[in-house]
Amino acid sequence: MAPSPDAEAPVALPMVGGPARRAGGDDGGFSIGRLDRSRIRSVLAVMSGKGGVGKTFVAALLASEFHRGGATVGVLDADITGPSMARVFGVARVPHLTDDGKGIEPMRSAGGVHVMSMASVTASTQIPLIWRGPMINGAIRGLFKDTAWPVLDYLLVDLPPGTSDAPMTVFQSFDPDGVVIVTAPTELSAEVVGKAAAMAKTFSAPILGLIENMAYLTCPHGERIDLFGPSRGPEFATRMGIPFLGSVPILPGLPALADAGRIEEARSPETSLIAGRVRMLLDRVRAARDRPGAGAPPARATGA
Repeated sequence: MAPSPDAEAPVALPMVGGPARRAGGDDGGFSIGRLDRSRIRSVLAVMSGKGGVGKTFVAALLASEFHRGGATVGVLDADITGPSMARVFGVARVPHLTDDGKGIEPMRSAGGVHVMSMASVTASTQIPLIWRGPMINGAIRGLFKDTAWPVLDYLLVDLPPGTSDAPMTVFQSFDPDGVVIVTAPTELSAEVVGKAAAMAKTFSAPILGLIENMAYLTCPHGERIDLFGPSRGPEFATRMGIPFLGSVPILPGLPALADAGRIEEARSPETSLIAGRVRMLLDRVRAARDRPGAGAPPARATGA
């Protein structure tokens, strides 16, 4: 007897520990085409898998440091239902159409970072986007495709928490040149963040390393306080099997600067050092991919 058309069919999912697949491969019907990123030299995905570890702040700080280093930088806010990048970079206005009317101009921060976020498109932080996965996936791809990005040295993609639709879309659509994993110095954070690292490995995305955020607080008189317990970044990185990039302390003035849209003014020796390491690793990955005969991935095709 033929099965009922309403019967549930088994769906093959990319499983942690299974054979690694580069974006665009056969993922049981979930694979989507790569987007044309020919105007972008390197794509960096920033993920944690867990909310509350300050991933968006870390992504914004890295973007700001890259730009201060002389690079042309863009930020794509892939957290469609909880976008924050427009606010922290102070680009709240509605973006303009390009002169030919075929795209939208990315927002530009006071410091010169190009930003695109769903918060800019909706022009309101009060509108809840109650969307299912396919709509979120389409929005991420649309935000990138419909934006008239300039030629960029680096595009940072701020991923939402979780290890499902949105990260899968980014890995398959953008084929990132590198992934940075962000955690906080707690066992609970590391437990969830470790799943994000495993997901990146499943998609064969080059993991540049782990950043431990909110590692400690330095008082004005110089005393160091471990608010969330002793720093455990190197331990967590070893457990996940990835490099450790460094620890970022709690920066007391950071939330106020972010609320005011002035996050580019936040600076610390630690974030500058980590950004330098990340940029160096990204450049090495890109150079290896561009080297003739080095087994670079297939040419990226424009996806629908």
